[in-house]
Amino acid sequence: MVPPSSMSDMSHSNGDSLFDVVVVGGGVVGLAIVKTLVCNLPHLRVACVEARHHLLTCASGSNSGIACTGVDAPLGSLERACIRDSISTIRPFCREMNIPFRECGSLVCLWPWDECCGSQEEKLREVAMESWDAGDTHARILNHDQLLELEPALSKEVIGGVHIPGEIMLDPWLFSIAFAVQARHYDAEIYTNWEYDPKRSYWDDSLRQWTLRRKSNYPNSPDLLNAKVLINACGIYSDQVQSNTSLNQTTDSGLPTSPFEARPRRGQYYVYSQTSNTKLVRPIQPVPTQYSKGIFVFSSLYDQIVVGPTALDQTSRDDTTIHGEVRETLRSHAHRILPQSSEEQFIGEYVGIRPGTSRRDYQISSYPTTNWITVGGIRSTGLTASMGIGRFVFRLVIALLGEKYQTSQEVVASGRAPCAIPSIQSLVEEFHASGEEEVVTIHGHKYKVTHPITRFGWKARTGLAA
Repeated sequence: MVPPSSMSDMSHSNGDSLFDVVVVGGGVVGLAIVKTLVCNLPHLRVACVEARHHLLTCASGSNSGIACTGVDAPLGSLERACIRDSISTIRPFCREMNIPFRECGSLVCLWPWDECCGSQEEKLREVAMESWDAGDTHARILNHDQLLELEPALSKEVIGGVHIPGEIMLDPWLFSIAFAVQARHYDAEIYTNWEYDPKRSYWDDSLRQWTLRRKSNYPNSPDLLNAKVLINACGIYSDQVQSNTSLNQTTDSGLPTSPFEARPRRGQYYVYSQTSNTKLVRPIQPVPTQYSKGIFVFSSLYDQIVVGPTALDQTSRDDTTIHGEVRETLRSHAHRILPQSSEEQFIGEYVGIRPGTSRRDYQISSYPTTNWITVGGIRSTGLTASMGIGRFVFRLVIALLGEKYQTSQEVVASGRAPCAIPSIQSLVEEFHASGEEEVVTIHGHKYKVTHPITRFGWKARTGLAA
């Protein structure tokens, strides 16, 4: 392709700006991809650009922090495959990086107010079978008394449930930011305030590389990047980015219009402090439907009871306004599940927008003619599946870059100093000392704590839950 005349004065082979891979999007999925690339091929030159002022601000800054086992992901889907791949490595990664987590499993509970077809026994067996099919073979059906023995704070109205032992409670911000920490340790470049401009970026067929432009100038980071491979990990905006970038293609082999439509789904959360009368160990889930996993009630690592998320489709991709009627729904739900919950323990509330699509599976596609990879449709399971997505995309990148990248690089450089996260105590102390900035320093880089669950917990200066 011949570059637009307004860009012809820019060098396409500037060594300082040429990367093997550039990932657009600094959420948990984009960072997991960067981390996977540089940890497996330490000599690969990789950059990540994020449009916002801080990493992990959109969907990645408002999830539940529960690593699930893929029960509600469609059988045979890419989503389930990535979740199962990821869940096997979450525990060792957390230990390596000093990230707090709780191996608690979860309880899918059946209640008198649930609408379900068939008998209660049949419904619980269906949930258990889905868990077994997903790979959580130790899932088991529990009766009323067994549930209350595990979780005494639950309402006595609970009918029965299924214990899914493989699920894990994480600190959602620390787990995600650890990808950035490890990526930088292996020399990846991460730029914030770097909004990719699809209409001024283009693919050069003769050079076999992308030229990426940013929408506005910002000090201390380049205005132009070149990449052999471009990865679109823009979450709720991934379809728009792909469609708009295709406007710059002039050949039949150019980038196709996005094959999917992003559909914003808002999730509202309500947060209490945990008391002895509302103590939970395991997340309490409803029986999932075809359309939603439903509203959870769960205890974070920081003695909070979190109720949510709701699931409401909306047209806006950025409206996170708190809805009063939804707040009342969450309060009512919390009181039905935990009768001793009280508004006196209210801490805060927040809204996240999940990047669903018109299709019920992840939308990850590689376009070899232009060395472009789209990573879209990563819905609420993105945190859980992030490491599996990273490995799946890694294989796509290797296929695009060619055989030399498979044979000439050593897997994971040896002899590097550890890059684990500092202790929670030291992070919390710095977080409080930073005041309204709410930032911490990890291995020389400052990061804003963007997730409400982590912020609420650290503000309360509570220790880790037992």
